[in-house]
Amino acid sequence: MTKLIISILSLLLYGVLSYGQPYMIRAFQPSHIYNQIPYGANKEAGRYVQADDAKIYYEVYGNGQPIVLLHGGLFGSIMEYADLIDKLKSNYQVIAIATRGHGKSEIGREPLTLLQRANDALAVINAVTKDSVTVIGFSDGGYSAYNLAALYPKKVKKMIVIGAGELKPGFRDFSITASQAIEMDKPFWEQQLKLMPEPNRLDDVFSQVAKCYSQVIISKDLLGKIKCPVMIIAGDKDEGNPIERVLTAARHISNHQIAIIPNTGHACHNDNFPAFWECVAPFLDAPKNNYYTLADDNLEAFQVSYVLKRVKNRPMIQVAKDSSVKSVDEPTFVKVKGTNFRDGEIEVKVLSKLLHTAPDFARGFIGIAFRISDDNSKFESIYIRPANGRSDQQIRRNHSIQYFSYPNFKFDRLRQESPEIYESYADMALNEWIKMKVVVKGTQAKLFLNDNNQPSLIVNDLKLGANTSGGIGLFVDIGTDGYFTDLKITNY
Repeated sequence: MTKLIISILSLLLYGVLSYGQPYMIRAFQPSHIYNQIPYGANKEAGRYVQADDAKIYYEVYGNGQPIVLLHGGLFGSIMEYADLIDKLKSNYQVIAIATRGHGKSEIGREPLTLLQRANDALAVINAVTKDSVTVIGFSDGGYSAYNLAALYPKKVKKMIVIGAGELKPGFRDFSITASQAIEMDKPFWEQQLKLMPEPNRLDDVFSQVAKCYSQVIISKDLLGKIKCPVMIIAGDKDEGNPIERVLTAARHISNHQIAIIPNTGHACHNDNFPAFWECVAPFLDAPKNNYYTLADDNLEAFQVSYVLKRVKNRPMIQVAKDSSVKSVDEPTFVKVKGTNFRDGEIEVKVLSKLLHTAPDFARGFIGIAFRISDDNSKFESIYIRPANGRSDQQIRRNHSIQYFSYPNFKFDRLRQESPEIYESYADMALNEWIKMKVVVKGTQAKLFLNDNNQPSLIVNDLKLGANTSGGIGLFVDIGTDGYFTDLKITNY
């Protein structure tokens, strides 16, 4: 019965869901495994750039230092990186590229080459960021990454290559045809053909890839030009990419590391993702996400009262402002002990209700205070007014989100001196859980709500300046019965 239910759910999910988002799978993926985000066909994150004779499709997720993902060839797709994108996007800006002839990217009219692939990636990078990037490439994407780093060393500051060792003509057989590939995984190719702008050219893609790799040489001449740090990762059971060739390739790169993941094949990053991530995270210097337990020993209340609760085994804190404090935008928060925050990310889920004693102007004010001085005399804050989010009055909707800086720049001064600059609209309501993520870097702060890719508010001139650091607080204002849970703090 369980297997039958799983099969029925798989059929319902496959194709296009009722709300228009396609269910995406990677090649050879079990039918009962699916990802909530349709990587490779995500309308919210998808973009195009013109690269010579083809439009190249890519998707962007998250914020932070840019990481470019180059997927494998033929059976490759952005979706093959689903686990990695899920992991990276909370701390980095992830730029996932569909190789020309794959997914939603055009194939163009020029013959396929690895130089062309490198230039396609460069066009996407230049369209998204001025910074140098970290590149992660698998198989065909790994060979493209080698070329990108060798040709454009100023653009690539670090690189991870998966399943791509030394390569010379005759080392591997790329003579598979499109019809043979379709027979190997029909659901995957039905999906891909629907994405392709020119599905009638699938045979052309396969023949051009075969021709390209019949001539490719990846050896000392190319690899010796790569100067950035490189980690080469391979599975010990990768028959097409033997460990000996991986070691040979690595030795030609002056600044290299090697990781061999046992009991995995060519797609070792998917065969054992936890082991893969343990290799990758230290190399990336991935920020550590610190979840903070909401408990009396690490919380301190200032002009508020709080109660610790556990609902459905989920710890949370209920906070209300001291009724004797009549002024607004004051230090009214529960401060998290031991936090010294300057740049980074603060995430928390909030729910706001109105107290029965709430005045008419109460809007469910709830949010985050950050860079709080030791004596609470200075801090920055972004909070929301959930009662405004679905108001019938447009002007109230426009005041759904607020930034202020204590003590000199409260909301009324900012609204008077700089109308519309420090406030914004977003859909929200009382009695609903809302995920807030504040990303702070220098004098800029961005607020993201409910995992949206785009910020709902951007503040480019934090009033306390770029060099301020301090504590973090769970903020409420007058009339609010506020709830907080799932607090996570990431320091850059």
